[in-house]
Amino acid sequence: MKKRPDGRYQISIMVGYKENGKPRLKVVYGKTQKEVKDKASALRMQYNMGLKIDHNITISDWADTWVKTYKGNLAYKTRKMYEDTIRIYVTSTIGHMKLRDVKLAHLQKIVNDNSSKGRTMKILKLTLLQLFDQAIINDLLIKNPAKGIQLPVVELKSVKRALTDEEVDTIKSLEFDAKAKCFVMLLMYTGLRKGEALALTKADIDKENLTINVDKTLVFKVNQSEVKYSTKTKSGVRVIPILEPLRKTLFDYMDSIHTDFIFTSNNGSTLSDTAYRRMWAKFEKVIGKKDITAHIFRHNFATILYNAGVDIKSAQDILGHSSIQVTMDIYTHLGNQRRTETTEKLNLFLSGLSD
Repeated sequence: MKKRPDGRYQISIMVGYKENGKPRLKVVYGKTQKEVKDKASALRMQYNMGLKIDHNITISDWADTWVKTYKGNLAYKTRKMYEDTIRIYVTSTIGHMKLRDVKLAHLQKIVNDNSSKGRTMKILKLTLLQLFDQAIINDLLIKNPAKGIQLPVVELKSVKRALTDEEVDTIKSLEFDAKAKCFVMLLMYTGLRKGEALALTKADIDKENLTINVDKTLVFKVNQSEVKYSTKTKSGVRVIPILEPLRKTLFDYMDSIHTDFIFTSNNGSTLSDTAYRRMWAKFEKVIGKKDITAHIFRHNFATILYNAGVDIKSAQDILGHSSIQVTMDIYTHLGNQRRTETTEKLNLFLSGLSD
């Protein structure tokens, strides 16, 4: 380590060999000795991983190292989010470019070309900022080209629709696969997330007190599944009531199976993504619709809570929302919808057109 005339410290790290066989050195700088040592350690780690530490490093090379080094210990779904974002939007378009040559215009074009994907572009911006910030920390860049990215203004998607009364009556009246029927009724009368419902065991169902314990979720991993003993958020761990319309369907199905998990494949293991899609397809075939998703049932249950006069805080607890603002947004939307319907009914009545 050397101290420079300007007060900064520097260390020279060997990062390979030149064509003539002499060591190739990379100099790192810092205001303190600790900062220099940290940078040097990170640089050595990259070199030991086989990353070429030179000015010709490409976006693909750096992105691959960044994900493995800095996102490798994250939860599966979070890590996969970063991996997919990098693969779909970054390496597929500018992966061949040298890291040092990437400009704001290149990144802004990627965002503009996918401007209709509102939330996805927010994730992309976040990913790019982290990707290039870490390159600066590792002395691969001087400035972050992602700092000036502007997200296009897109029209916000409307809140998920609830089931119509006709759809609810159809689902309750039609007979179809017992497992699919139980799963659908569970979604309809609990508001559980898909993964939370698929992870339920018989031990989670309290028949005496008519409650369901929610403390885990099922995660799909390339047609494999894994039970995570945590939910999407801390507030997702909760105890919810078993309502009367669900009780018989749920209990009858539980009594008919001989596995700990309520929803399983034929071999008794938790459902894979393929097995889940197969089960959902049976439901779609019977009801004759393709636009009903598992999440629609969650919004439908929020509508039930609203119509029943359940207060916002209680609704938040039952639905497992991490922020009460999420519940308030749904209630506000339903309130506005109710006012619109009331106005229409009054106008029809006063014009003499009502039934």
